[in-house]
Amino acid sequence: MISVLIFTSITYVGMVQAELSIPKPSIPELTVNLVDTSYDEPTAYSVDPYTGEQLTDAGMHVERTSLRVTIKNQPFTVKGEAEGASFFYNIRVKGSFSEEWTELYRASDGYPTQSDSESTVISLGTLRKDGLSLESGTVAMNIPLGGQVDFQVEAMVGWVSRVYNPDATNQIEMYPWRFTGEKSGWSNTQTLIIDVNSVKESEQSTGKPNETSVLNQQLDAQSAVTQPGIDWTQISLLAALGVIVALLALIALVHRNKKRGSKSDLLSTK
Repeated sequence: MISVLIFTSITYVGMVQAELSIPKPSIPELTVNLVDTSYDEPTAYSVDPYTGEQLTDAGMHVERTSLRVTIKNQPFTVKGEAEGASFFYNIRVKGSFSEEWTELYRASDGYPTQSDSESTVISLGTLRKDGLSLESGTVAMNIPLGGQVDFQVEAMVGWVSRVYNPDATNQIEMYPWRFTGEKSGWSNTQTLIIDVNSVKESEQSTGKPNETSVLNQQLDAQSAVTQPGIDWTQISLLAALGVIVALLALIALVHRNKKRGSKSDLLSTK
């Protein structure tokens, strides 16, 4: 245990020294908006492994609107003792009519890292008929329709690791996860109104494809699986069956006319 404490203390001191050589990141710029992330599920064909029945899972169009946070990236280079440090972001939210902020990420869950492109894009939730469902890490909340929510972002350069806590009262709190490094401070506030007009009627995947299109897809599937080409034998049999039916109808007609003729002769004789 003593050796672990010594190693942890040395590691912590090394990180604090390296922190001094890390340049403080600039306050980031962010954009928050609701975007259309609808998609199409293609029709899938399969065979029941037990009955051999041809199965068709009809495709459908899924309507979805998602909350997206776009953060403009900034140059990131570290040298010397700071090598190995990472560039993170943290996001916090609150109701527009409240003063209490909630951070969406924690050191124990991990922070989103800066991407290699010009911007880092983070999806935070999905718009539903009853409002916005916002989820990130272990934090979840629901914002009702017509509500206003504020967003801020912070840039962080450093490490996330377990650090010895001398004030801990139990083993669980003795080595908590913590961020060590430099922070930019929180950005300007971006406010988003959860507008009822942004919710589409065919919400989520509950919208069913129409019966006609499903039937056509099923017929196409059967044709694709069971009829790879024209079966001339079946066509010939159907043609022969049609001829037989026509002959039987003709014989029945002739027999009926003969009966009528016999009755007419009998009446004339009388």
